[in-house]
Order: sequence, then structure tokens, then C-alpha cells
Amino acid sequence: MTVTRLDQGQRHRPRMAFLKKIEALMMEMQNPDKGIKMQTQRVMITNIPHAVAGNDILQWILQRLQVTQEEALHLGDLFVKYGYIYPLQEPKNLTLKTDGSLYRFQTPYFWPAQKWPADDTDYAIYLAKKNIKRKGVLEEYEKEHYNMLNQKINYKWDFVIMQAKEQYKAGKERNKADRYALDCQERAYWLVNRTPPGMLDVLEYGLDRVTDPNENKVNQLFVSCVCGVLPASKAPVEDNFTTMRAAFKPLYRHPPFLTPLH
Repeated sequence: MTVTRLDQGQRHRPRMAFLKKIEALMMEMQNPDKGIKMQTQRVMITNIPHAVAGNDILQWILQRLQVTQEEALHLGDLFVKYGYIYPLQEPKNLTLKTDGSLYRFQTPYFWPAQKWPADDTDYAIYLAKKNIKRKGVLEEYEKEHYNMLNQKINYKWDFVIMQAKEQYKAGKERNKADRYALDCQERAYWLVNRTPPGMLDVLEYGLDRVTDPNENKVNQLFVSCVCGVLPASKAPVEDNFTTMRAAFKPLYRHPPFLTPLH
């Protein structure tokens, strides 16, 4: 027996339809001609490429959307809280600061509206890698998640540790700037997708749905009725039409193609 896992991607959530609008703005913001100017900026003891200042983000929103300062700041906060932009100087602070604080744009592969959910195995690898890097020093909620995942997916824990060691080794071979930016990127992604206690889970959508609410079931029913009635039937066309009409009558109160012309 094959067990099929339900696809619970954010595209199945009508409440998350606004994410597509945010993504369109993200593409505009990164446009080389009309977007925000990105520069190499000094962070800590290294130079990070493609960084933008919080004030530049705010000014772009004000000019592009012609909104108030308060509305622009709220929208900028949403960009950070949903993981489209991540901070470089205060990785835990998912808010937009309207000063010289530096941010980077998240890779589109990690945007919330993508078709793949944040997987427990990926999170376990991230925690294991962080545990190796910090020699066992994790935050309390991360320790709880680490122990819980160890029990939950214990059957492939050797694979998790192996992947964590490989990623840690590969990270050490990167230059300092890429390593720092990647750490901020990963932390921001998991702060959004595995929200710590006390933080608002912006991706919370309620109970999982068994079906896709965007699926067009009427068209499927129409095809099944037509294929089920016409090919196998040798009755006159009038009888086939009557059968089809009887099949659709409970579904439509006044079907346009069955309603007589006036």
C-alpha cells in the first residue's frame, strides 16, 4: 500500500493569496533599473555583497505605492516577517528598521508561496549543524525541537547527522562573507517556518485541508458525466441529452446552456 502525503503548500490557502502580490513587489524591488540599489556593505568584520539599507526599502515603498509612512513601515515589516527580506545585523529581529540597518533579499526558492513545505528532516539537519558548530550550545526551544525530532525521525537520524557534518564542512570552505550571509539566511528562514515560543506564526493557516480548494471540481464532474454517458451509449441523441440533463439538474439551479431562450 502506498501512503500519499497531502500537499499542504501555501498555494492551497486562500488566506495566503496576498503572498503573490508581495512576490511581485519583491521582483520590482530587485529590478536593476527601477529597484533598490544594492551595494557591498561592511558587516562585523567582513564585506557582504548585495545588501540594502532599511531606510532605502522604506523610501522605495513610499515612492512606488504612494502610501503613508505608517503604511509603508507596516508593509516593510511584513516583508521581513514573511521571510522575503532577512536582516544581516540582528538575525533574530524580524522587523524593518528605518535606519542604516542592513538586509538582503531571500532566495525565491525559500519564499513562503513555494510548492514545498518546510520539512522536519531539513529542520533537523539545520539544528544538528548548528549544534556541531556551537558545540552543543542551542537555545532552549531549539534543544526541545532537536530532542523531539531525534525521537520522531530516529530511523534516519544517522542520515541527519551525516548531512549536517557535510554541510558544516562545506560551509567552512566558503569565504567569510558567504558563510555569514548564509547563516543569516538560514536562521531567518527557520524563524519564519519554525516559529520560536512568543513569536507570531505568520504562516498559520488553521487545520489542514484534505482537498485543494482551488481545484475545479465542476469541470471534472462534467468530463466524467460526458465520458460515462455518451461513448458507451447507443441510445438516440435525445436520450443522451436527457440523461446528461438529469445528471446536472441537482448541481445547477439554472444552467445557462440548459435554460430555454426567452
